Amino acid sequence: MRLSIKDFKGVSFSQNTRTLYLNRLLMQVAFGVVSIFMPIFFYQEFGGSFAMVALIYALIYLGHMFLAPVGAMLFKYISLRMSMLIGVPFALFSLLSLAFWSVNPWTFLALHIFFIVIYKVLYWVPYHVDFSLFSDKNARGRQLSVLLNLSSLVAVITPIVGGFFIAKYGFDASFVLAAFFFTLSIPPLFFIPAIREKYEFGYFETFKKLFSKKQRPLFLGYAGDGAQSTVTAVVWPIFIFLIFDGGLTTVGLVTGATFAAIIFIRFLVGDLFDRWSHKKVLTTGSIIIMSGWLIKVFVETAFQVFLVDTYHSVGRAVNRLSLNANMYDHSADNGHYVDEFTTLREMALGVGRILMLALAALFVAFLTIKAAFIAAAFSALLVTLLNRQIHVE
Repeated sequence: MRLSIKDFKGVSFSQNTRTLYLNRLLMQVAFGVVSIFMPIFFYQEFGGSFAMVALIYALIYLGHMFLAPVGAMLFKYISLRMSMLIGVPFALFSLLSLAFWSVNPWTFLALHIFFIVIYKVLYWVPYHVDFSLFSDKNARGRQLSVLLNLSSLVAVITPIVGGFFIAKYGFDASFVLAAFFFTLSIPPLFFIPAIREKYEFGYFETFKKLFSKKQRPLFLGYAGDGAQSTVTAVVWPIFIFLIFDGGLTTVGLVTGATFAAIIFIRFLVGDLFDRWSHKKVLTTGSIIIMSGWLIKVFVETAFQVFLVDTYHSVGRAVNRLSLNANMYDHSADNGHYVDEFTTLREMALGVGRILMLALAALFVAFLTIKAAFIAAAFSALLVTLLNRQIHVE
């Protein structure tokens, strides 16, 4: 089937979608200048202890998982927009707290964990619910390919800028810079509708639903996605930092270069997602990303990092676009239960992330950090379970 850029000419976005995604892009700039370097920051501050890095991130994901139902229950009292408006400042506070690390590391680490958990609890479910309502189901793949390519442009630039900025001014200044962009991301939220949802599940009922047999595809599929994405976010940055012998600027340059490869691929996949079998696209992405993780086991040099991560970016482009489009399709299909579905998804992601961090810490202590790549490869295969119909009620 012939593909053309003309296929995207008819793709349009509602004002609500554009405004919501402007908020997301500005927040991505904020996170982008520091996110890939944060595991490295913790790794250096704790004397090269990967176990401490894993513990910090595990505490964040644990807090998010246990408080996600509480955040959803607040929808009875506040709108989705208000929840995000309250949540974004906590992301700002989380990075400002790290800027004061040298004053009292343990106090400001505790504040960072607390603030980032509250941000995740208040922001992510409302964001995904709003996006599922604002986006066009019949062109969601192409819409996401355009929007995620804007995100990819940010992802190309921000780690490069972040690497140079940290090398010149230090981590403290980069945390303040990120906080500034979080501040800029708040005004767009005032221009989206104040949608109300009512969360139907009780707190303990939510966990019962999550681990029920009926929701097993949702639980295992998103747990698998959470597990492999955690290796990307936490383990891989430390690995390439060690490969590059502590060169933060080089880490940023290589990360930006590999993101650049995603842009063309995502346009292609976005069109395929709308015109071909959704199951085929998601399965293909999972196979590519699995093989990418397995190849990374053999990486030994900086040049190999660039080559292999560029190949792996193909899998990430296919995998992430198809996952996101599938997620919003599932959200829309669940109608009145869209917030319940989204909450269960966030919790399942958290379970996968926590389990993978525990495994990675064991691998680093008793085997090798590369063993985490093998675990991530098998986790990526679980994502294919999301090809099934998922109904939450």
